Amino acid sequence: MSGTSPTNRPSPEADSPTSDERGASLSALYRQEATRELFHNRSFRLLWAGQLLSQIGDQCLLVAVITLLSRLSSSPIAMLIPALSIAIPQIVFGLVGGVVADRWNRKRTMIWSDLIRGCVVLAVLLVRRSGDLWILYLVAAGLALVGVFFYPARNAAIPTLVSPELLISANSLIQGSYIIAMILGPAVAGVMVELWAPGVIIFDSFTFFVSALVIAVIYIPPIAAGPIAAAAGSSVWEDLKAGLRFIVHSRAMRTVLFITALATLGIGAIVLLAIPHLKKQIEASGIEYGIAMSMLGVGSVWGGVMVNRLSRRLSTNTIVGGMLMLAGVAIIAFAFAPNYTVVLVSITITGMCVVMARGALDTIAQTLSPDEMRGRVLAAVNLIVVTATAMAEGFSALLGHFLGIQIVFAGAGILTVLAGIAATAVLRGAARLVRARMLIGITHNM
Repeated sequence: MSGTSPTNRPSPEADSPTSDERGASLSALYRQEATRELFHNRSFRLLWAGQLLSQIGDQCLLVAVITLLSRLSSSPIAMLIPALSIAIPQIVFGLVGGVVADRWNRKRTMIWSDLIRGCVVLAVLLVRRSGDLWILYLVAAGLALVGVFFYPARNAAIPTLVSPELLISANSLIQGSYIIAMILGPAVAGVMVELWAPGVIIFDSFTFFVSALVIAVIYIPPIAAGPIAAAAGSSVWEDLKAGLRFIVHSRAMRTVLFITALATLGIGAIVLLAIPHLKKQIEASGIEYGIAMSMLGVGSVWGGVMVNRLSRRLSTNTIVGGMLMLAGVAIIAFAFAPNYTVVLVSITITGMCVVMARGALDTIAQTLSPDEMRGRVLAAVNLIVVTATAMAEGFSALLGHFLGIQIVFAGAGILTVLAGIAATAVLRGAARLVRARMLIGITHNM
């Protein structure tokens, strides 16, 4: 069932299934192992593998760029400019990327995005002295700009590749692949930088081309035409306004964006301060920090595997709320950890909770958005994440300087707990809609 292409489903029987039959079929589907079913799905398996490889390449590039910058310039501004070069295109053009994902063929959009990024990143090989750093800044901006077209198209395509009952697991595994890449990428880059630094750039370029090849062999159904698309007009600006109107008039979408922003502000605050906190709190070494990051990956994978089992018993809003509250408690435990064991446990729990909560939020946004509107909605979600992360990192650095890192972590944990409490309440209606539409989708799959 889960491997059936959405465009090649068998015709329904003349007599529709009764509610009891639908319930029995749903239970049977839920008894299947979600991860196994997903990786039996050739299209999702290839997409996940291609994305994991590409993300590992991105993390390798990050290490190479930091190494290059530290060698060519001692100015803090040299580190700040690439961060701005990455953030500004996403903030300015993020919503336009969603429009493109809904107007153009999503498969071709992803392929061309990967091919362009694979070529653009090679320009880093030209950076050899401090006067060449402008090339690096342009590359960072170019990669970010092309990315705003790739990711809405990818995220909008995922619901067309997997069965409705497996969508939450698919989203969680996609989220988890990024954290796995954060662990594997620096390790790979460390070895490659020592052996031959330009090899890191070539490797990242190679991963983009492999991702494009993988996407080329996947069947991604064309965008479904709907009344919203017909009313949107032919211009990009009109399509953008139509997407914003849909979000503004949809209470469920507004609440998803609100919870996403609130949770990102809490969780994003700890990103910059984790290393100095570990060094100060428990005098952790580089090896101990590496182990802690590995446990973050273990938690994220565990969350991706377990989320479908949890979704059998709990509503989507309860998953989001419960995981955010648990993540908040884990962040507070991390802030006041008396020993390294507590650090590892809290980081593992945080990784698990973040992946499950983000996967559930993405599932709500994908399920409640019409296919012809999905790219714009998910682009708005990503814009919220990027903006809130930048704000969280900026405020955490500032407050950490004046109040202390431990206080900032405690505040971030409390904010994340509050986001979880809010999610449990305000996403209740959205969760009911998701459940109803999943039941409809499963019935059509039978």
